[in-house]
Amino acid sequence: MKKKILHAFRRDKDIISGSIPRNIIALALPLMIGAMLQTTQNLIDIFWVGRLGPHAISAVAMSGTIIMFVFTISLGLGIGTLSLVATNIGSRNKENADRVASHSVLLGVAVGLITAVIGAYFSDEFLVMLGADADVVNAGVSYLRVLLMGSVTMIVLFLGNHTLQGAGDSFNPMVFMGLANVCNMILDPIFIFGLGVPRMGVGGAALATVLAQGVAMALVLNLLIRKESKVNISYRDFEFDTHIMRDILKIGIPSSIQMFLRTIMYVAVISLVATFGMKAVAAYGIVMRLHMVMLMPALALGGAAATFMGQNIGACQPDRARTSVWTATWFDFVIMLFLGILFFYFPNSILSVFSKDPSLLYMGSNFLKISAFFYCFMAFGVVLSRGLSGAGDTVAPMIITLLSLWCYLVPMANYLSMKTPLGVSGIWWAVATSYAINALLTIIWFEIGLWRRRQPLACNNNDH
Repeated sequence: MKKKILHAFRRDKDIISGSIPRNIIALALPLMIGAMLQTTQNLIDIFWVGRLGPHAISAVAMSGTIIMFVFTISLGLGIGTLSLVATNIGSRNKENADRVASHSVLLGVAVGLITAVIGAYFSDEFLVMLGADADVVNAGVSYLRVLLMGSVTMIVLFLGNHTLQGAGDSFNPMVFMGLANVCNMILDPIFIFGLGVPRMGVGGAALATVLAQGVAMALVLNLLIRKESKVNISYRDFEFDTHIMRDILKIGIPSSIQMFLRTIMYVAVISLVATFGMKAVAAYGIVMRLHMVMLMPALALGGAAATFMGQNIGACQPDRARTSVWTATWFDFVIMLFLGILFFYFPNSILSVFSKDPSLLYMGSNFLKISAFFYCFMAFGVVLSRGLSGAGDTVAPMIITLLSLWCYLVPMANYLSMKTPLGVSGIWWAVATSYAINALLTIIWFEIGLWRRRQPLACNNNDH
C-alpha cells in the first residue's frame, strides 16, 4: 500500500492521458499541502512576533511587502522554468528539460546574490519609503535585512520546486516544505526569545525562516543532482545556452512584471492604509496573510493546471489541455466558496489567534466579511491564469493585472476611502471587487484560445 501511494504521488502521473480529475487531484493535493506549508512559515513568524506587540506585527507586514519584490522575480523565473520543463517532458525531450533546469538554478543563484547585497545596505531605507514610523523601522530592519541577505535559499528552493512540478512531481516538494516548517517552528521561539542563544527579537524570526528554507533547498538540489527525478541538473558537461536563457526570460519577464504590478499595488494600498494608523496596517497585514493561506488551494490547482497545460501542449493535445484547466478551476471554485463562508461567519475567532487588540479585530473582521464571497472569483482569475502560463502565454495575464489593479483597484481604493464615509472599509471593498474584474477578463482571454498557437511546430505535422 505504501509503495502504491508513493508511486501515485511521486512518479509517472498520466498527465497526457488517463483520468483528468483523478490526476489533477493527485498532482494538486501535494502542491496544496506544500504551498500551505510554505505560507504557514509566514504565519508562524506572525504568531510568535505577535507576542512582541503591534509594532512588531507592522514591521513584519511591511517587510513582507518588500519581500514580495524578490518573490516577483522568483515567480517569473519559476513560471518560465515550469512551462519549458513541462513542454519538453510532454514532447519526450528530457535532455532539453535538464538543460532548462540547470540554467534556471544558475539564474536563481545570481538573483539571490544580487538581492543579498541590496538587502545588506538598503533595508532601513525600504521601510522608511513605505511610511513606517521609527518604532516599526527599528523593529523591522533586522527582520528584512536577514531575509534579503538569505534570499538565495528562497529563490533556489522556489525554482527547484517548479522544476519538479513541471516534470509532474509534486510529492517531493511537499515533503521538503514539511521538513522546513518543522525546522521553522522549532527555531522561531529559540531565536526570537533567546532560548539558549542571544535574544534576537523580530530578526530571530527571519533567521529561522532562512535556515529552514536552506534545509529544503539542499534537499531539492540533492534530488535533482542525484538523478532521482524525471529532470536533472548537472554542471560537469554544462554549456551555457543563450537560447534557453532567452526562452526562460521570454516567458518569465511578463510574469515578473505581472507580479511586480501586484507588489507595487500592495505598496500603494499599504501606504493608503497607513494613513488610518498602524493598527490598520497590522489588521491589513494579518488579513492579507490569511488571504495567502486561503489562496493556497487556488495556487496549487493553478500549478497543476500549468503542468497539465504545458505537458499536453507539448504532446499536441490542446483540447485535453483546456479540459484539464477548467476542471482544476471548478475544483477551486468549490473550495473558495467554503472558505468564504468560514471567513464570513467566524472572523473574530480566526483573527484573535494573532491579536487581541479590539480595534485591530474590528477592522480585520470587517475586511474578512467584505472579501468573503468575492473569493470565488479568485478561482477563475488564478487557476485560468496559471493555465495560460503553462502554455507560455504570460503577456495577456500581465495586461489583465494592469487593468484590474491599476486601472481599477488603486484609484477606487483612494476614492472610496478618501471621498466617501466608508473610510478604511472603502479600501477593503476596492480590493474585494477587483477579484471579480480580474476573473472576468481572464475568462474572456482564456476562451478566445490564442494559447493554442503555442504548440511545438511538430504538432502541425501529426494527427493530434
